[in-house]
Amino acid sequence: MNIVHIDLEKGTVQSDYHVWQIVSNNDNKFLLLQREEKGRFLAAEADVKKKHLWEVKEISYRGPAGETFFYDEEAGILKV
Repeated sequence: MNIVHIDLEKGTVQSDYHVWQIVSNNDNKFLLLQREEKGRFLAAEADVKKKHLWEVKEISYRGPAGETFFYDEEAGILKV
């Protein structure tokens, strides 16, 4: 999906079809995102430079301070 708009103040990303919540921002280069749909959470990773994001079932994302994240469809993205 393409990134249409990033609002860092609100912590949201507008893609072609959805609005995502920013969970983690890695130096404005990569973003970890989530949104809720029908009681389930969906996760995505985004490349800001390429203005592209992709939904993921597993997270391969490290936060800027070395945080590790875990994704669960029922609980959303949790920082470990």
